[in-house]
Amino acid sequence: MNNIQSMVRNFSAKWLVFTDLDGTLLDRRYDLEAAATAMDSLHDLGCICVPASSKTYDEMVALNKFRKFPSPCIFENGAGLFWPSSAEPESLGRCANEIHDLLDHIRDEHGFSFRTFRDIGCDELCEITGLDHSGAGAAKARTGSMPLLWEDSEQAQDTFHGILGFIGLQIVRGGLFHTVLDKSCSKAVGMKRIVEHFQRGEHRPALVACGDAENDLNMLHCADFALIFPGSDGQYLSLDHKFSHRAKASGHEAWIEALHQILVLEEHKAETSMPKTEIQSFE
Repeated sequence: MNNIQSMVRNFSAKWLVFTDLDGTLLDRRYDLEAAATAMDSLHDLGCICVPASSKTYDEMVALNKFRKFPSPCIFENGAGLFWPSSAEPESLGRCANEIHDLLDHIRDEHGFSFRTFRDIGCDELCEITGLDHSGAGAAKARTGSMPLLWEDSEQAQDTFHGILGFIGLQIVRGGLFHTVLDKSCSKAVGMKRIVEHFQRGEHRPALVACGDAENDLNMLHCADFALIFPGSDGQYLSLDHKFSHRAKASGHEAWIEALHQILVLEEHKAETSMPKTEIQSFE
């Protein structure tokens, strides 16, 4: 067992905080070092912070290099898991090569107009996303999903979605790109795997989930506490959750502020006669 694996296993976590990155912990400044510092700052409160993002394995490795307390990560919307103790990612569904081949076949057979990340060169991806060449290369290094730029009609898109569902794939809508991955994958599935890792007998840490978009909903529903961030349009997700909270804005400062409100309140309840929030059964 290496030092990182030993540290993670021996740390007695009170909380597991699962957080989306873009639009949640990260704002337009895209400051990975500040995001890593924000996650590490909660360590003394008994928290392990787990990024759960559409980002790739390579992008998660880059983020964890800034962290003093590396953690598992959920990448590509739940297509796989990064474990600090392992040199290889854990796949939770079909691989990117298989998905790309299926998309190629569907496009050829039905004449849909779209381009995947493998059809888009690094220079163009930099222009579209604002990433530098290194960041674009990491974003293109897919292991279990395939983003695409839809260039066809809404009607054709409905047909496309139906075909994907029939062959066991799903599409996650984004602001610009849509991502195709195995139907069995989600952030909530990855979350369950990580919760099992940290469970000690009947006891498990309390779960907080942070997100701003539809691909975060299943993760938010599974958590004991749901922290919702405003979307790019300033609107909040509609979520039926007993213990949901709203952050003022995206970015590491607002993220820290909102999480402290939840964690400090619950610690105060534990130290006084106030009834502590009942932790739900994780399914």
